This record gives sequence, structure tokens and C-alpha cells, in this order.
Amino acid sequence: ASLSPVTDKITTHQYHSMYGQFLLPYYRSRPGMKMLEIGLGCDMNYEPGASVALWKKLFPTADLWEAEYDGVCVELAKKEGKLDGFNVLVGDQGNDQILDGWIERSKGKFDVIIDDGGHQNCQIMASFDKLWPTVRPGGLYFLEDLSVGKWMGYRKYSTPKCPKTFIFSHKLQEWMDDLIYQGGYGSRRWDAHFMFCQAEACVLGKKPLAIDVTYS
Repeated sequence: ASLSPVTDKITTHQYHSMYGQFLLPYYRSRPGMKMLEIGLGCDMNYEPGASVALWKKLFPTADLWEAEYDGVCVELAKKEGKLDGFNVLVGDQGNDQILDGWIERSKGKFDVIIDDGGHQNCQIMASFDKLWPTVRPGGLYFLEDLSVGKWMGYRKYSTPKCPKTFIFSHKLQEWMDDLIYQGGYGSRRWDAHFMFCQAEACVLGKKPLAIDVTYS
């Protein structure tokens, strides 16, 4: 059966390129994967829940988690059955205490994380800082809709560690240097194995256990 509404991941955006290359093969190799998506789509011009319907259809044996800022929207989606089969987390993805609560409740150890949340630069950074360490070796961290990072409407959010002037794509450029130079020329060695970027979005892969990591 076709899905309605259809997620903008494959209409307005072309994220099926990224997901087809990385996420679908990952699921085939790990059908019990644990996946967290941030962003139920409560502020979309179509009803929320389009992506969760897609994930449920594509990954029937996965351990699926969904995080959303709007608690009222979450409760309505639950009543309508849109979140059946999902574990749900609620709160602001830019708040360290909220993120700590998500990690405590979920126990972390995610194979896949998809950030399709608020898209504010500092929200994306805060979530990555807290959630990347919970990704299993060999896991994937997807970042959607990065093209709005320089729009003034997405530069209104700040945290004690992240000023409104911060632009997340600049951090991606820094990470690319880390991957290329591996600790040389002022870069950093950490547990990122690769970064793939397409129009508007990127995915980072974490180093598998078989690959030695030296931190600096």
C-alpha cells in the first residue's frame, strides 16, 4: 500500500540517495538495528508522522525510537496510532538535560540516528555532542536540511556553549579536515570513519571496532 502523506525526504529533498546508499544496506546486515529519528514533523504543512510510517514499513524488525519537541503533537499522534511500534522521547534537542534524559531512558547504543529536528545550528550541535557517543561502532548519524543553516530564521537559537553566530556547516568543514589529515596540520583524530554529503544533507559513519582510534 502507498503511504500518505509522503515524507518530504523523497519529494522536496532527494534524501533517498543517501538513505539508499547507506541506511538500507545497514538494515539488511543488521535487521534488529536500533534507530532514533529526531523530528516527528509536527510543524510540516502536511500532517506529522510521514517519516515514521516510512520507517515502520521499511524496517519492520528494527527497534525504532522517535524524538519530538512538541509534546501535545506527540500525544495526538499516539492517539491516532501513528506512533504504534515506536518508543517516544519528548523535549528540546538543544537542551543538555533533556538529551541526558533521552539517553538514560533509551539506554543509548543506537545503530542509527537521524537528525530531522528543529534545524537550528546550535540544536544540531548540541544533539551531536551528546548523541554521537551513544552510536555503536560502525553506526550511522544522518543530518538533514543543513542548507537552512545560514538563514537568519535558523540562527536564533543559542546555548551556553553555542552562540547564535555558529553555523553547523562550518563544523562539517572542520570535520572533513579531521578525516583527511588524521591529526596532522592542527586536525583531530576521533572516531569518525567517513562523511558523505549530498545536496542539503550529510551522514557520518563511526569507525568499526576493528579500526584503531587514537584520540588527541
